[in-house]
Amino acid sequence: MNKKIVIGAVAIIVVAGIYATTRPSKSAKGHTLRVAVQNNISTLDPNLADQVGANWAEVQTLEGLYTTSANGKIIPGVAQKIVQPTQGNKVYTIKLKKNQKWSDGSQVTASDFVNSVKRQVNPATKSTRANHFKDIAGYDAVYNNKENVNKLGISAPDKYTVKIELSHPVPYFNFILANQLYPINSDKLKEYGSKYGQTAKTTVSNGAYTIKKWNQSSTTWEFVKNKYYADAKSVHYDTIKATQVTDATLASKQYLAKKVDEAEISGGILTDLKKSHATDIKSTQKGRVAFIVWNAADKTVSNTNLKRALSLAINRKELTKSALADGSTPAKSIVPSGEVKVDGKDFNANLSLPYNKALAQKYLKQAQSELNQQKITITLNTADTDAYKALGVYLKQSIEATLPDVTINLKQLPLNAEISAFENHDFQAGTLTWSTDYNDPIDFLDIAYSKGAINFTNWTNSEYERIINKVSEQHEANDARYKLEQQAAKLNNDLNGVTPLYQVSNVHLLRSSVKNLDYPLIGYQNYKYAK
Repeated sequence: MNKKIVIGAVAIIVVAGIYATTRPSKSAKGHTLRVAVQNNISTLDPNLADQVGANWAEVQTLEGLYTTSANGKIIPGVAQKIVQPTQGNKVYTIKLKKNQKWSDGSQVTASDFVNSVKRQVNPATKSTRANHFKDIAGYDAVYNNKENVNKLGISAPDKYTVKIELSHPVPYFNFILANQLYPINSDKLKEYGSKYGQTAKTTVSNGAYTIKKWNQSSTTWEFVKNKYYADAKSVHYDTIKATQVTDATLASKQYLAKKVDEAEISGGILTDLKKSHATDIKSTQKGRVAFIVWNAADKTVSNTNLKRALSLAINRKELTKSALADGSTPAKSIVPSGEVKVDGKDFNANLSLPYNKALAQKYLKQAQSELNQQKITITLNTADTDAYKALGVYLKQSIEATLPDVTINLKQLPLNAEISAFENHDFQAGTLTWSTDYNDPIDFLDIAYSKGAINFTNWTNSEYERIINKVSEQHEANDARYKLEQQAAKLNNDLNGVTPLYQVSNVHLLRSSVKNLDYPLIGYQNYKYAK
């Protein structure tokens, strides 16, 4: 769930006639930017943050060894420079800047990065982000075989040097250093223990902003400029005031009433907004895919032919065009389009997830015979936001209309309860989205891999495992690696380890007065660059 599990990514809403009499507001007063977001912040413990709201907040409050520029380019963060790995591209020796401080005024040191990695990989931490360090030497010994965490290939030769040893070259490792490897304040962790990063009071930052007026149940909070941030003079906005607004209509109303300067929106409200406020709409593809998770321990939904039938019964074009209507696109596989190319074509160019009523009914008959069951009932978990309620309703309608012998019962849960149900395998089926922090399909393919940290399904397939293991032997970002990953994606499309639904569109309303705020395919907007 790294960065990444999101609840509230879509909304099926049609509202007309509410935009005609309003006009865009002028720029935000002073140096305060007011934003409306769909997701709350589950935690600011970087070793546990696995939800979109949390990872978006990490970008504002933490800085890794590397970071990204306003347009998404990898640049030095706490590190002095981008280094060239040695010893066959497996060893990174990174010198830290000495002017880096935490928001409590203490020094950021190499140990803060080393301790963070060890804590995240330690099985006792139960981090769903552990697999992002799977390429560091010793990962399998520590994470899978429960050996001493000091066997990990990361160390601090001195106070301002981090040394990382990989088990093999990793073509996207700079992205890991920029978007995944965040430091922890070792002293504060000892002081706060399990409360670290769970409230504003127990959170420390080394990034452009600190967080105020926040706990895990907050629907409003503030990012305040970190006075100890080394480049604080370049940060324009002193305060980012955030409000969670899960209803896209309400978010747009707040924007149009000039109560917020940026609003995350979705759904049918875009039809009217495009007529009256087209220049305020910022819509880009996101490296995020929505999918259905099936519990492999459940006799019914573990049936491959049933999952094939259900996938074929979902009209993804109708879902994205008519129901979502926000620029989201039908998934062609579990991997988002636009991430990498193979032989000069997009990764998904030859992959598809079609709607086919006749074939769906054919596979259902096979499943009914195998299960010795005519009528099939499935409980589908969704989060209790308006967005996911709407997605659940669409899936129920689409599947039941195509397959009359199938009944979908919707079970709505609070976000934390839904995540807990997945982690405890106390579910039959459920909807999630996953976004990536680096440009390689393996991050999504790991969702169905038995050793993947977020394989909630416990699904395993020997051929899929074989392909993923071969991918790990390919150490270059080239067509050979990507073709293997295509094979895995195609196999998942057929067997439905997880069932992809759609690729999320990143849609915001933004004042024309706000400059230099971009929405990248990988990662999140960074307010320290906004002017």
